[in-house]
Amino acid sequence: MEYTIQNAELESLQSTGARKSPVVTWCRHAWNSRWTADISLLLVALIWGTSYVASKDVVSTVPVLQFLFIRFSLTTILMLPLTIGAIRKADRSTWETGVVFGLFLLAIFTLETFGVAHTSAANAGFIISLFAVMVPLIDSIVYRKRPKIALFGAVVLSILGTALLTLHGFHVNIGDFLVLGAALCRAIQMTFTKKMTEGKRMDSGAVTTIQLGVVAIGSGIVSICKHPSLVNLTPSFWLITGYLAVFATMFAFFVQLTMIRRTSPARVAILMSSEPIFAAICSVLLLGEHISVMTMVGGICIVIAMLWGRRIS
Repeated sequence: MEYTIQNAELESLQSTGARKSPVVTWCRHAWNSRWTADISLLLVALIWGTSYVASKDVVSTVPVLQFLFIRFSLTTILMLPLTIGAIRKADRSTWETGVVFGLFLLAIFTLETFGVAHTSAANAGFIISLFAVMVPLIDSIVYRKRPKIALFGAVVLSILGTALLTLHGFHVNIGDFLVLGAALCRAIQMTFTKKMTEGKRMDSGAVTTIQLGVVAIGSGIVSICKHPSLVNLTPSFWLITGYLAVFATMFAFFVQLTMIRRTSPARVAILMSSEPIFAAICSVLLLGEHISVMTMVGGICIVIAMLWGRRIS
């Protein structure tokens, strides 16, 4: 299926007649290819794989909603100069889509961040990955179709790998249930992102900025009510928050919003299940942690599931 939503830069080139250039034609083909979508989503998984430890470190000293308010306010401010023109031209459908996505995003990050603060990183990494199992089920309900058995098997294999990679001494607590709620919201958002945008012409940058702004406003309102004054914010806080705002939020969600329309929600779920692999690699390179045999087996399962899913989807 060819989607009508195009990158703003490519639209500019088309309007000037540059689309006839072989170089531009090749760029358009590469931009719209599934390989570009897969690689971009894997890069997002890499960035998100590093975000759990960063978030857990921050919320140990800063209230969750205050942290989310600062993070998403900073991201929105950085996005505005790049997307203000598109936002001014945005129609009602674009605004409605952005607000709905923003409410989903607010629920996801609120539940996930509170959950990470009250459970272990291993538990959070496993539970949030359950969205990969939920996606094909929700997708089948929304589109009224039966999911492929083989693809469902690939998703199950990816979850098994995630469990082996991250699960050590699982125990249930309030944090686990909060992250489980975030996984459910993430699965619903992933399915409805494609349903609400396919066949519509809207600027991805405008939708992204609107949804990030909704999160900033929502978390800010609640944060002001609960924590009227800012806590002492250290240089380390700003460094970590800046990284999460620019890479784990602004870049990652723009890529996800753009690329999810070029593949199936189930394929995205499989690709995003590689987050624990990248988290493990970073822990070895940056923290000198030891990877066990169980961790290696889990990583292999996830890689096989991703390749399997690419072949059959």
